[in-house]
Formats: sequence, C-alpha cells, structure tokens
Amino acid sequence: MTVRTILQPIKYAAFFFGCMVMLGSCSRKSVFSDYRALKGSGWHQDSVLIFDMTVPDSTKMYNLFLNVRNEGKYNYSNLWLFVKIIPPKGKAINDTIELSLATPEGKWLGYGLGDLYDMKYPYKQTTFFPAAGYYRFEVRQGMRTEDGILKGIHDFGISLERSN
Repeated sequence: MTVRTILQPIKYAAFFFGCMVMLGSCSRKSVFSDYRALKGSGWHQDSVLIFDMTVPDSTKMYNLFLNVRNEGKYNYSNLWLFVKIIPPKGKAINDTIELSLATPEGKWLGYGLGDLYDMKYPYKQTTFFPAAGYYRFEVRQGMRTEDGILKGIHDFGISLERSN
C-alpha cells in the first residue's frame, strides 16, 4: 500500500467537507433559487420562463442573479434576454440584458463539468425591493435565429440572496 493510496480517501473527504461548508454558508444567504430546463428542441423566442418568488423584507438589501447553464456546442458567445419584473404593487419593469458566456477567444466562462458550463451573473446588486411580497419574473431569450429557436442553453434560473 502506497502513501498515495492512503491519502486518496482523505483527499476526497476533505473535498467533500469543503463543499459542505461552502454550501452551508451559501444557504444562509439564499432566499430563492429556481431553474427551468430547456432541453430538447431549444428555447423558442416566444417562450416565456416564469419565476415566482416572495421577497420577505423590503427593508433589507438583496442580490439578484441570473443563472445560465449552456452546452459547449452553444453557437454564440453571448445571450440577450428580455426580463419583466412584476412587483406586488406598482408598475412592471422591463429590462434588456446581454450576458457574456465566452471570452473573445472563445473560452467558456463559468464552471464546466463535461460539456455543460454554469455561470451566475449579477443582475441587481445591493438593491432594495419596494415592497415585501410576491414578485413575478418573466424571461424571454432575445437572440436572432433563423427559426426563432435558440439551441444550446440547457437551463436558465434566477436566485435571490441577502446582501451583506
């Protein structure tokens, strides 16, 4: 039995423990997290992804993230999105956002596992929501494709965390 064989289980246990600590610290800040799968035929330009969340406290600051999981065969280096935020009271807010998924050299951003790459994009940082309560987020892709169907985006999600 070599030293390498003995240390291998210890290395995996340390990695697992580190992951659990990181997940535990993240969960204290997390208020909401949800993903929608876009497998198969792709994300049609008329398809709206809907995320319903409750903001518990309007006096606290939050960080809002857009989460993208793309395939390595995604044909573009960016992703245009149309986001509509519908608050419990007041007027809806419309936004157009461009997310960079790759560097100019073609290297995917984020973390890769196999042929999938995850990226968490800061959308609204250290922001207040005007009222506590139920918010709806409607997200459509804004990429120009011949048939109106965007292929290569595997999942899309939104997460809300308490700001420090």
